Amino acid sequence: MAYRDTLIALSERSERQVIAAYTAYLSGNLTHDECVRWIASAITVSNGQAHALANLAYAAEVMAQLGTPAAVVNTAPPDDLDRLTKAASTVIEVAASTAASEAVVGRLGRAEPLETAAKSYSQSMIRDGKTRGWVRQRSAGCCQLCTWWWREGRVWPAEHPFQTHKGCTCTPKPVIAEGIKETWTTARAKGIR
Repeated sequence: MAYRDTLIALSERSERQVIAAYTAYLSGNLTHDECVRWIASAITVSNGQAHALANLAYAAEVMAQLGTPAAVVNTAPPDDLDRLTKAASTVIEVAASTAASEAVVGRLGRAEPLETAAKSYSQSMIRDGKTRGWVRQRSAGCCQLCTWWWREGRVWPAEHPFQTHKGCTCTPKPVIAEGIKETWTTARAKGIR
């Protein structure tokens, strides 16, 4: 199974878990606080798995491009239980005032692992040092924003943040090459401009 497919399956599983907790809350089987803790904990686990998956996928891509073994880059997994607890509490309150409450709650469970994976993959590219840049790999049927970010296959410097939006399943593809043009963002960060 390809990286993107595995990542999507992970995010969908996270979404199902969050919706199950929310459904248990609505039916009275969980209190509000129990539901919040359950959702935050489930997403924390999913984010940890997305982090590990992104690091492994990056190493596999580098090995495939270079034809030599590559170590998995050691980056710190996200430590965001407090942030996710606040987010879960907020999303439950917001969901109570909408007809599409399951979709609102499920979006948190689906989007978090996708976002975590994108950040982790980018951190691996930067910390590894073998990657000089990346190209946006668009998902099938990607949105207009992702198509604009793609920029006809532009190669972005490794330090340039990979742009995402909630629910985005596009992924970066590392480029092992020299002479990649700096962006304003990366040049400014390096003190060039």
